Amino acid sequence: MLDESKLSGLNKNYSSKCAFITGAGSGLGFAFARALASLGWNIGISDVDEERLHQAVQMINERGGKSYAYKFDVSNYDEFKTSVESFIAVAGAIDIGINNAGVGCAGHIDELSVEVFRRVIDINLMGVVNGCHVFVPIMKKQKSGHILNVASAAAFVSAPRMSAYNASKAAVVSLSETLRSELDEYGVLVSVLMPTYVRTNIGRDCIGTKEGKGLATMMVDASQLNPDAVAIESLARMLNGELYLVLPEEARFLWRFKRLFPDAFWKFILGEVKKKLAKLESAQK
Repeated sequence: MLDESKLSGLNKNYSSKCAFITGAGSGLGFAFARALASLGWNIGISDVDEERLHQAVQMINERGGKSYAYKFDVSNYDEFKTSVESFIAVAGAIDIGINNAGVGCAGHIDELSVEVFRRVIDINLMGVVNGCHVFVPIMKKQKSGHILNVASAAAFVSAPRMSAYNASKAAVVSLSETLRSELDEYGVLVSVLMPTYVRTNIGRDCIGTKEGKGLATMMVDASQLNPDAVAIESLARMLNGELYLVLPEEARFLWRFKRLFPDAFWKFILGEVKKKLAKLESAQK
């Protein structure tokens, strides 16, 4: 059972109750919108899928929030900036900006075209850069606010067959660390979320090779990590001012393992991936 009481301090900390969430049509973005809607927040939401965006609008309004929907690709800076400016014009502030939109990608680097690799970077990294570039001056002016950048445990696990995805998410972690120190004097906080596989559509929507997509789908479908639980836990930890949101405990174990025993770590990860591939091949026979 989800413990939404963890979020009781959000309305006290953020009096304007305004948030902007990218990729809010499904998965984690939808879960963040659901959690904030239950607290009566004004929520700007974006997605590239119009149908999913419409469903998110309905959900937010039904749960007591107020929604403002914007259809755009986060890799398009001009559309991102125009949409946020439109939201500010009606909502007046952004207390929490969540850069969540992303795309999964799987396959060996020599099996992926440079165009596919670049597309992953454009969405997963430049989409976050665009969001931060738009959110930061607003929050600096407010002298308050919290930016949450959604990365992944892939940023430090660095499993094989995921080079584009891993690199994009590792860059998001580094960006977030940099901005945390840059914005400290302005009263603006930054957090970066690094979960393991969350039970969303990211596996099925993954791009890349057939085998890579099959492996990604299998891993996501086997996950017990619920997006609503991740959203609630992340928002609660943001309230505590935490920079690194590494979820669940398994991910925190891997986080420590790599730092303490880096050479043993990558051998362990390679072994785990080989086991998953064997299982996938067996299932396909």
